[in-house]
Amino acid sequence: MNDDAQLSITQLDDALQHKAVEDFAKFYVPLFDANNLEVMSNFDVAAYMTDINEHLTYGRYMTKAQRLSDTVSFSFTAYLNLIDRLDQKYYTSGNPAQPWDEWLATQFAQIANS
Repeated sequence: MNDDAQLSITQLDDALQHKAVEDFAKFYVPLFDANNLEVMSNFDVAAYMTDINEHLTYGRYMTKAQRLSDTVSFSFTAYLNLIDRLDQKYYTSGNPAQPWDEWLATQFAQIANS
């Protein structure tokens, strides 16, 4: 993680929070579809994931773009709280310190080494 990235997602302005949530949802939805969210369960996020996942289940028959827009709109607050509890900092630009796929690989490596 880069030391220049010091902000939590909740410290970003509204527009950057929306961008960050949308970018995270693009990462999250394929993991949900592949039933591959176990790494996140190592954090205290079960309530937020339950809310997001329940709504994603209802949208399974939407197009990819519709589903992404719908989940971000409907579950924005749950995504915001989920991201806030993951070990991820942000730049003032709204970009995460570590791309989410790298974050996931780092989490898997930490579990493997523990």
